[in-house]
Amino acid sequence: MKPLEKTAASAHLHRASGVILSILWALFAIAHFNGFHLTGRTSLLMFGLAETAIGVFFLLRTQPKSCTTRPHEWVTALAGTFLPLFLRPTTDTPIAIADWCLVLGSTVQIVGVLSLNRSFALVPALRELKTHGMYRFVRHPIYFSYLINYTSYLTANFSAENLLIILGSIGFLVARVFFEERHLSQTPEYRAYQDRVRWRLLPYVF
Repeated sequence: MKPLEKTAASAHLHRASGVILSILWALFAIAHFNGFHLTGRTSLLMFGLAETAIGVFFLLRTQPKSCTTRPHEWVTALAGTFLPLFLRPTTDTPIAIADWCLVLGSTVQIVGVLSLNRSFALVPALRELKTHGMYRFVRHPIYFSYLINYTSYLTANFSAENLLIILGSIGFLVARVFFEERHLSQTPEYRAYQDRVRWRLLPYVF
């Protein structure tokens, strides 16, 4: 495929993914806001707001300087983004600490998204490098918040469907970390950032 054809195909994928994700985000937000209305669980409200923030900044994202054209990286990114949007709250009475951890994870996610701002991307892409806010501690703070949210959400809203969704989502998340770093490390600025901030997701672990 010629470079111009690759650029056009990438643009079509961006538009198509935007439409599909907007619909899924809307359904996800409605389900969790309704769950908050019925149960009064703040965790459902915060989780819904955190994912809505992702949707808003995805739609407002700036044009990338470069973007991956590897099909498997597009599939991984889109699957890892789509899959958690099928999570649904249950009617079980949650363990209190799980609900509070979900509030904490959602707060970290919102702060991470605000730190990244319009440089947010789903697939590996080079935009303005962000190194402030949560990015001073780990290189992927939004993914870090996902780990907190996934485990807390499953504990507070356990079902076989949610378990399968979260296991798949974590697998895609780890793959996305490596794909994104491979793309971003093409620049000396990002390699210098990697030297300053050693940890990808979990300080002193990974």
